[in-house]
Amino acid sequence: MCKVLENSLFIKDKKKYKTISECVTRFNSLYNKNNIIQDDIFNVLENYVSRHEMSFDLLRYPIADKELCACTFIRKGRMFVMVNSDLPLSKQIFAAAHELYHIYCYLEENDPVLLQSGSILESDVLDDAAKEVEDMEANAFAALLLAPKERLEEQTDVYNLSYKDTSIQTVLRIMDIFAIPYKAVVLRLFEEDKIDIKTAKKLLQVDETEINKQIDLTGKAARWQAVTKNLIRFGSLSEQIYDVEQLEAARDERLESDKAKLNEIVNRLTKQ
Repeated sequence: MCKVLENSLFIKDKKKYKTISECVTRFNSLYNKNNIIQDDIFNVLENYVSRHEMSFDLLRYPIADKELCACTFIRKGRMFVMVNSDLPLSKQIFAAAHELYHIYCYLEENDPVLLQSGSILESDVLDDAAKEVEDMEANAFAALLLAPKERLEEQTDVYNLSYKDTSIQTVLRIMDIFAIPYKAVVLRLFEEDKIDIKTAKKLLQVDETEINKQIDLTGKAARWQAVTKNLIRFGSLSEQIYDVEQLEAARDERLESDKAKLNEIVNRLTKQ
């Protein structure tokens, strides 16, 4: 069996998968309602943490090591989530939703793991198959949150999609709607019984070169494949520097030094 299927929570533990699905339904009712999230996941993430009265910063900048997708850590009572912007946007979106699950466990279930050692999302967990139970749960949470059953059914009707002979183009259409990676779409279609295991395995065997070729030919999901390596965000740091400057709360020399250091970091990142 394909590793993506074999190491999915749906295959490994259907009871736990159902629990995660119910968790996503509760989360959506409180923090998202009926919206298709797409790249609004970053706002959903920030809103969720802030509503739990915890200081939060979202960091997005390019990392030359594409094996590192995202990480979450807590320092002095402040939560930081870093997402590698040198990845296709769909993978950044999925990575943020994956990290949201770890944060959810920390805030809702008093899970101390995040506080003790943080969370690091590597590419094999995102692209191939999660091996640790919590990463399987996080992948299931992310896919269900970004492409929930009700919205999948709704968009199937809107676009009059047929799953009788599901092709790469069908998968690309779902990718375009929900902004999630190819393998996540195939798995969601299998989970919702839109395709059987034989079709799922066949679709998962398609190599990345062919997928990208079909994206270029059709234009479907192309916007979510963009690599935004020039997107650099250091959370609220720039705002804090501005506020300090307006309040004249620091010496001019210190402010100029801080801004110069920040510009140096930005220039170094853009040259990677």
